[in-house]
Amino acid sequence: MFSLPLGFGGSAALSSAQVRAKGGQPKNIIFCVSDGMSPSVLMMGEYLSQIARGKGTRWAAMMNDMTASRGIQDVAALNSPVTDSSSSSSAWGSGSRIFNAAVNILPDGTKLTPILQLAKQAGKKTALVTTATVTHATPAGFGASQAKRDDEHLIAPQYKGRVDYVLGGGQRFFLPEIRKDKMDLAGDYAKAGYQVVKTKAEMLAAKKAAPILGLFADSHVPYTMDRGDGPTLAEMTSFTLDALAGEAKNGFIIQVEGARIDHAAHNNDIASQLWDQLAYDDALGVCLDFAAKHSDTLVITTSDHGNSSPGLNGMGLEYVDSGKCFERIVKGKSSFDVLGRLFGTKPSGARIREVIEAQRGIVITPDEAELVAASANGKKGVVINKLQDRAFGVLGQVLSNYYGVAYTGMTHTSEYPLITSTGPGSLPFEGLVRNTEVFPRLTKYMGIDFKNPSMTPEQASKFKAV
Repeated sequence: MFSLPLGFGGSAALSSAQVRAKGGQPKNIIFCVSDGMSPSVLMMGEYLSQIARGKGTRWAAMMNDMTASRGIQDVAALNSPVTDSSSSSSAWGSGSRIFNAAVNILPDGTKLTPILQLAKQAGKKTALVTTATVTHATPAGFGASQAKRDDEHLIAPQYKGRVDYVLGGGQRFFLPEIRKDKMDLAGDYAKAGYQVVKTKAEMLAAKKAAPILGLFADSHVPYTMDRGDGPTLAEMTSFTLDALAGEAKNGFIIQVEGARIDHAAHNNDIASQLWDQLAYDDALGVCLDFAAKHSDTLVITTSDHGNSSPGLNGMGLEYVDSGKCFERIVKGKSSFDVLGRLFGTKPSGARIREVIEAQRGIVITPDEAELVAASANGKKGVVINKLQDRAFGVLGQVLSNYYGVAYTGMTHTSEYPLITSTGPGSLPFEGLVRNTEVFPRLTKYMGIDFKNPSMTPEQASKFKAV
C-alpha cells in the first residue's frame, strides 16, 4: 500500500520565522534540474521509493516543508509553448527567451552572456554536474553560447576558465582519439590547470583545490538501471560540493542535472525514468544535506519541461489493481536501450517475448510481441498515435498494460514544471515563476548588475528557427 507524506502546504498562513527563512540573500546557489520531469513523475517516484527502498523522496518531503517555497514554472520558448532543454536552460542562464535548439543566442545572432561566465567574473566558483554529456543542452544553457545546441564539439572549449568543476559524460567531445577533428581539448584543459579524470577512482583521488574536468562516459552516463562502474550523480555532486566548500570563499553557483530522466521519457521507458528520478533525488539529498550544514546556501529543484506526460492509470475494478501493476516496475533489470540491443536486428515476436520476460519479469502476449516486432522491423501504422509509431513507443504501450503507466507521446510537453526551493532567497520562487525571472534573481544574489538583450515574439517572428 502507498502512504504519501504529502500535505502540500498545510496552513496557508506563514509565521514570521518561516518568512524569514525564505528571505535573505544566499552566498551559495545550488540549482538542480530533473530534466524532462513532468509533475506526475514526482508522485510516481515517491511511490517507487516507498516500494523499493522503504522510504520517501527528499523532493516530496520538501513539498511538505513550510519553510520551503513551492511553485510552478512557465518555461515556454520564444517560438513555441513547448520548449526544448537548450531554450529552457538558456532562459534561466541568460534571462532571455530564445528559439528552441539554440543556446544563449537570440534569433538575430546576438550572443547572450551565460550566468556562469558572469559569476566567474564576480569571483564566484562555478560548477556543472550532469548525467548527460557535459556539453549537452541543459548544462550549456548555464555556461555557453552557441547557435546550434547539437554543435557540442564547439561548446566543449567554452567552459575552460569559465567553469571550475565540470563532471558528467561526453569524452567524445574532448578526447583526440574520438573527436572527429582529432583536437585534444582534454589536453588544452590540462594545460589550463584542470585535472582531467575519467573514472570514479580518479575523481576521488583528485585534488579538490584545482579545477576539474570529469568525463566518465563516451556519451551520456548510463541509465541507473544499466549502471556501470562510474560515479553516480549523487557521488559527483557530493565530490563537487565538498570541493566548493573548501575553495569557494566568495560563494559559488552550481547546476546539477539528472539528464536521463528526459531520455527515458523520450523512450516511453517508465522504469528507467523513475530509477533515474530516484538517482536524481539522491543527488538532491546531497545538496539539501550540504545546505543544512551551510545555512547561507539556496537550493532550487525544478525541471526544464515535461516530457510525454506519463501517468499511473486506474487499473482493474475500482482501480484496485493500480498498485499491483505499478509494483512490477521493481522487477526490471535494464533499460529499453539494452532491450533494443538484445532484440537484435529483425527480431521475431518470440525473441521479443523472451527478452522482456528475462529483463522485465513480464510475460506479454504473442499478439503484443508481434506488434513490437512489426514496429522494430520498420512497419508503420502499428499504433494510431503517430508520435509513438516506432518500436519503443509500441513497447511502452504494450508494457502500460502491465505497469499501469501510459505516456501521451514521445516528445516534450507544455505543462508547468514544479519548482521547489529552500534556504535564503527562496521566497521569490513561490507561485507561478516565468523562466526568465530566474536569472535576475540569481545574479542579484551574487551582486551582479547585468541584463542581457532580449526579443519579443513579435520581434523574433521575422527570423527562422535553426
